[in-house]
Amino acid sequence: MPTDEKRLINAETPRDRSRSSFFCAVILTALASCASTPPESARRGLPAPPVDLLPVAIEGERLQLSEIERITAIARTESVMQAEYERNQLFTTGIDSSTLIAIDTRLAWLAGDTQTSTALLDRLAQGNTASLDFVLREQEQHAEAEGDWLTAAEKLLAQIERAPRNGADEQTRARLFGYLLRASETELRARVKSTANKQWREWLSMQLAYRGDNLGFIRWQLARGARPLSPPAPKHLEYVSDKNTIEHVVLMLPLEGPLAAAGEAVVAGAVDQLYSLFPNPNQRPKLTTIDTHQFADISEGYQAAVQQGGDVVIGPLSKVNVAALAKEPRKTVPLIALNQTEGPVAGNQTQWLSFSLSPEDEANQIADVAFGQTCRNAIVIAMDSLRGRRLLAAFESNWRRLGGSIRGTLLADDPSATNEAMGKLLGSGSSDQRIRAVERAFDLPVDSRGRGRSDFECIFMLAPDPATARTWRPLLVFHMTGDIPVYATSAINDGLVDTRNRDLNGVRFVETPAMLPPQTSDRLGRLRALGSDALTLAQRWQQLHQTEQWVIRGQTGLLRRRDNGSIERALELSTFDGAEVKRWDVE
Repeated sequence: MPTDEKRLINAETPRDRSRSSFFCAVILTALASCASTPPESARRGLPAPPVDLLPVAIEGERLQLSEIERITAIARTESVMQAEYERNQLFTTGIDSSTLIAIDTRLAWLAGDTQTSTALLDRLAQGNTASLDFVLREQEQHAEAEGDWLTAAEKLLAQIERAPRNGADEQTRARLFGYLLRASETELRARVKSTANKQWREWLSMQLAYRGDNLGFIRWQLARGARPLSPPAPKHLEYVSDKNTIEHVVLMLPLEGPLAAAGEAVVAGAVDQLYSLFPNPNQRPKLTTIDTHQFADISEGYQAAVQQGGDVVIGPLSKVNVAALAKEPRKTVPLIALNQTEGPVAGNQTQWLSFSLSPEDEANQIADVAFGQTCRNAIVIAMDSLRGRRLLAAFESNWRRLGGSIRGTLLADDPSATNEAMGKLLGSGSSDQRIRAVERAFDLPVDSRGRGRSDFECIFMLAPDPATARTWRPLLVFHMTGDIPVYATSAINDGLVDTRNRDLNGVRFVETPAMLPPQTSDRLGRLRALGSDALTLAQRWQQLHQTEQWVIRGQTGLLRRRDNGSIERALELSTFDGAEVKRWDVE
C-alpha cells in the first residue's frame, strides 16, 4: 500500500471511522441494489420441500387426472406460484398422495426443475404401479422436449405394450416412427445391439432399413415374413414401392423477374433429386417447367400445367400466387404449393399440400428447444418490421402455451443503433448508472462492476439476417449476458464459412439439414433443398395419401402433414463453432 494511503488510514479518529463505516454501509446498500430484482422462483417464500419429505405414493391409488390437468393449466396460464397455492389447497381436502406427487411432477417441470420432476416420476412409478401409464406419458414428453428421441420412442412403445388389446392408432404409430426418424443412425445401431426387447429391436431394424433405398426396405419387409411388428408399422409404409407411379411432374415457378434466382434454385434441387431417385433413365419420370412470370392469372398457369399432362404440379412460389390458387376450386391434379396461405383451401383438399420454409415454424421450434433445456423466463429481441413482428407473435404464442414467461422484449428499428436500448432491456445500463451515482455522491471510487438483471435464463435473438445477428450478439456479451444461452432461427446462417461468424460462437439455432456439414451450401441452399423435397413428395404422392398420418425424412427437415394440408418441418439443432456451423448435440 502506498505511504500516503497508510498515513490517511492511520490518522483516522474514532469519529472518522464511524463516518467511514456509515459511508461503506450506504455504498454497500447502493451496490446491492445494482443487481436486479431476484427472479420469481426466488420470491415465492419457502423453498419446495425435498423429494424425501413429499407424500408417499400408495399402491392402487387412481390418479385424479382432472385435478392434475386443472393445476397444470393454472401454472401455464397464470403462474407456478398460483398453481402451488391451488395444490396446497387440495392437500387439505384429503386428496390421494399419488395425485399430489403427479401434480408436483408437473409443477417442478414447469418451474424448470427437471431433476426434481424426474425424481418424483421415479417415486410415483415405484410406489404405485397404477400410475405407470401417466409416468410413461410424462417421461415420453420430457424426452421429446429434451431432444432425446430414442428414449421418447422407447417410452411410447412401453405405453402401447401395456395396452395390447387396444393396440395403437395410426397417429400413435406415426409418432413413434417420427421419433426414430430423428435419431442418428449411430444411436439406432448401438441400441439394436444392446436391447433385449424383441419388438423394440424390430422397430429399430425397420428404421435402419427405411433409411436405405426403397428396394432395401422392401427386402427387409419380405425377410421378416410372418413376424409382425407390434404395434404395426405406420400404414403409409405399406405402400413403399420401387416402382414409379408418377410419370410427369410439372414445375410451375418464376424463371424471370425478381424471383428468378429462387425459382431456378428450386428447379436445380428438383432435378438433382430426380436423378438421385431414378438413376436409370428408362425409369425416370418426365420433368417440365412453366414460367409463372408469363401469367397474369396464376390459375391459367395451373391449367397450362394440367394440359401438359402433369400428374403432379409443384409451385407456385410467391405468397400472392399461392393464396390465389388456394381459392381456385378446380384442382384436378395434385398441387404442392411452395409457400404458406392464411385462408382456407377451396375444392378438393386431398389434392393440396402447402410446403414452405416458414420462419414462423422455426420460431416455434426454438421455443420448444429452449423450454426443453429448462429455460422458463426469456428475453426476446426482434426487428420492428412486418417480418419481425410475425416472428415475435409466433414465438410468443408457443412460448406462453408451453408455460414460459417473457421478461422483456426489444423491437429494434436499426440493428446498428440498439446498444442503449439493449442496455436498458438487460439492466446493465441502469446498474452502471447507479454505481456512477454513488461515486459522485460520496466522491469515492467504487471498485465494482455493473450487473445485469437476473430474472431470465435465455435470450431469443430473432435476427433477420447474419449481419444483424453479428451486431446484436457482441452487444449481448458487452451487456454481461455472455453466459446466457442465446437461441435463433436459421436466418443467422448464410451457409458460408466466414471468420465473422466467430461473433456468433455458441448461438443455438435450428437449421435445414442440407445446410449442415458434411454438406456445403450457400444462401440458395435451402431453396434447392425445398425443390428436392418437393420432388420427393410428388413421387410419394400415392403413398402419402393412403393416410393423413405420415412422416418423411427430407433435406429440409423431418416432414409431416398438418390437418390443414400444410407441411410441418422439424429442423436440426445447430450452433456456431468459430467460423463454421456444426450440429448441436443436446446433452
